[in-house]
Amino acid sequence: MVAVPFKRRSIVQHVFNVWQNIEKRLWSAKKVLLLLDFDGTLTPIVKRPREAELSPEIEGILKLLAKKKRFEVAIISGRALSDLKQKIKLKNIIYVGNHGLEIERKGKKFIYPQASKSIPTMKELKKILKARLGSIKGTIVEDKRVGLAVHYRMVKNSDVPELKRTVGQIFRPFMEKRKIKIGHGKKILEAKPPIMWDKGKAASMLLDSFKQERPLSFYLGDDKTDEDAFSALDGKGITVFVGKPRESKAKFFLRNVSEVGIFLKKLSALKVERHKPSA
Repeated sequence: MVAVPFKRRSIVQHVFNVWQNIEKRLWSAKKVLLLLDFDGTLTPIVKRPREAELSPEIEGILKLLAKKKRFEVAIISGRALSDLKQKIKLKNIIYVGNHGLEIERKGKKFIYPQASKSIPTMKELKKILKARLGSIKGTIVEDKRVGLAVHYRMVKNSDVPELKRTVGQIFRPFMEKRKIKIGHGKKILEAKPPIMWDKGKAASMLLDSFKQERPLSFYLGDDKTDEDAFSALDGKGITVFVGKPRESKAKFFLRNVSEVGIFLKKLSALKVERHKPSA
């Protein structure tokens, strides 16, 4: 029997247009699991990854949500775990880095067993990439320890084809030897460990860890890598694409980081005790 690929669908509903229905589900839920991407979701996309910062307002709302007994907050990012923690600096939340390969929860760290074996390969790749891409102005090679990302947001449009061609030439022999797999994002090319693990599997693992409490789960993300989570949580939670409406595996959308802030503020305004929603 031939497997039928999961078809993307057009997002047709804005979260705030169905807020009353979502609010009813929130009031009846014993636990709420809030899964959030970082770049492009909690903070705007910036030219240099190091310049990304949480706004004081969103930081304050996340801190408030993390203190609520019914809420579990997890940040799921492509950034390295150490980088993600440095950017957010909040207690009582779950940190998920490198698309799920690194997780820190209640002070305990988890690294996907096979991922650490890729560290020597990533070090080798980093040297080659820096040497070969040094002449292309605006290129940033990000070392994520168990992965690498080549950012080309600041590269001139005329230089992008050369950059992609060069990166492809560098990655190809490593792929042929099954030492890496390639990922794509917004103005990013990535080298990842050659294992079947992604944001979707990480999100599912977190959801399963709370299965006795049957949580109402939310996943918010803006990039291609978040589609894995939208697919994995289809029918199991509320999936929200952040950006202009387009074809996605998510069922709902918010237009931008500003609307994400409004959404989080609405969640934080809910009382800890469960009551009936307003009419």
